[in-house]
Amino acid sequence: MDLTNKTVVALGDSVTRGFDGTVNLRYNYPQYLAKYYNCRVCNNGINGATIYETLEKEIKKIKDKQYDVIVLMIGTNDYGHLDVPLVRIISKLTRLIRQLISEHHEAKIYAVLPLTRFDDDKNAADVIRYSNYTFNQLLDGLTEVYSAFQIPFIDWREYHSEFITDFNYKDMYQDQHVHPNAYTYRKLAFYIGDFIKNS
Repeated sequence: MDLTNKTVVALGDSVTRGFDGTVNLRYNYPQYLAKYYNCRVCNNGINGATIYETLEKEIKKIKDKQYDVIVLMIGTNDYGHLDVPLVRIISKLTRLIRQLISEHHEAKIYAVLPLTRFDDDKNAADVIRYSNYTFNQLLDGLTEVYSAFQIPFIDWREYHSEFITDFNYKDMYQDQHVHPNAYTYRKLAFYIGDFIKNS
């Protein structure tokens, strides 16, 4: 889809907001997306947002607004901060996606899986945190939901898998954990923009 002159809303957590682990950066991925793809982007990201506790509020906030494109990037905080079983998170996401589609049937929805995260200097892919699932299991669950609704989505394990790795994450994340630096936010915008353009 050509994003030129389109109206886009970005829903998500601190990675959408543009937080770098210390401050909210003025130049975040929605800002760069608007600049490089000549579209209008409304950044509705909320620091600390989760699918289970926050996404419903984000969706409510845009209920009466019209957008050409909705970009959803959320889930890392469900894994990183909540002791909620994965099945409940997936069930909540399924209900909210159904609601989003029904309230914005004219919009094209795209999803972006959470970026690779590193907790205590370790790739979280196969680590169980507060609830009984790994980060990879979360990503697989999100994949199933987006696939079921035929929502095009980015899975960083396959799409530009060289973007953030065990070898470069300390350079790509400002906090060497999960929050991008300005350079990484710019690349993130390009990768998301190109994905939308070629979908």
